[in-house]
Amino acid sequence: MALTLTELFEKQSDSAFRNMVTVACWRCAKTLLAKTSPTSGELTMAKQLLTNLATPVFVIAAAVLIDDGTVDDAAIEAAVAITADKLIALEA
Repeated sequence: MALTLTELFEKQSDSAFRNMVTVACWRCAKTLLAKTSPTSGELTMAKQLLTNLATPVFVIAAAVLIDDGTVDDAAIEAAVAITADKLIALEA
């Protein structure tokens, strides 16, 4: 069953969850930077992911995408990657 709206809102204040999303953002940035020929959109996203400018957006996106699923490294990394890909596409 899906989390309640209150439970989803509270995810953004959960320090353990925020920390996991932050590190997933760093790993996503690493993936973008390691590409042979990253696009300017990918480089811009990598910069945002590394400077924590995108973290609040990614915390909320991860909470919503995972909802009541298992909150583990793989799920959070997947949610961050999906969000980054969609935001890069949006800017293209």
